[in-house]
Amino acid sequence: MSIKQLYFLHIPKTAGKFISHNIRKSINNDLLCYISTHYPNNNEFLDSKIYISAHAGTYPIEFLKNPDVATIVREPVEARASYFNFIYPIYLKHRPEYINIKDDKEKFLYYLFEDKNFLIHNNYQSRFICNSADPRSWNLKSFYKEDGPNLMKKYHEGHGFDWFVGNEKTSLSLALEYINRFNIVNKLDNVELFCNCVVEWFLLNHNIKIDFDFNNKVNVGLSEFNNKKTSSKYFLNLLTKSEKDKILELNSIDLEVYNFVKNKENKNV
Repeated sequence: MSIKQLYFLHIPKTAGKFISHNIRKSINNDLLCYISTHYPNNNEFLDSKIYISAHAGTYPIEFLKNPDVATIVREPVEARASYFNFIYPIYLKHRPEYINIKDDKEKFLYYLFEDKNFLIHNNYQSRFICNSADPRSWNLKSFYKEDGPNLMKKYHEGHGFDWFVGNEKTSLSLALEYINRFNIVNKLDNVELFCNCVVEWFLLNHNIKIDFDFNNKVNVGLSEFNNKKTSSKYFLNLLTKSEKDKILELNSIDLEVYNFVKNKENKNV
């Protein structure tokens, strides 16, 4: 008999670490959880987990036997600011093109509108909703024996890291189809409602009480940027209205998905 499973489709920069930290702490049994923000991953033990979280797109949905699915979406301008704030000190600050730009805002605008290696971040939320991670990134043996170099090649050449999640199927119609099929979907600015639904799911399916500590955000999104602490809010405040409008235009699928989820929430109030 198969166990009831919840897959949290963790779209980057949507409070996923906060969600999974509290679930893992409440379950208090790592044998029942598979929580990943790393690569490569291991699909060997997924069948035995009641909670799975990963930057894997639809891969666990396709691999597992009918899991329930939860995800969170974020307003696109906020999402892009948060992503930049996160990856700049890790990936971007060492690149010559960013070193040569001295102004914080100009670095941010270059990432948003000119860096060809990171155009993949446009509509990245819908990409994760619509596409699977490459199955080879979920097979440890083949990754380390033969597939790893091929999978990593484009990243070593400078391509923005995308967690091996494809982009071929990304479309508004498919994203909305998945959103309608998912069991728990909310926007980040209504994360408490999402958490309440998760609490209900675990009580109903496993009689486990999940406690979310909203006083501990786990990952507060502060980065070290040019010897100062920054957050996504810092970069948001640098943008003009026309620049924000341009981001929304380039991320129009994500905007439609966000508004769709927002309208669904409003109807359920």
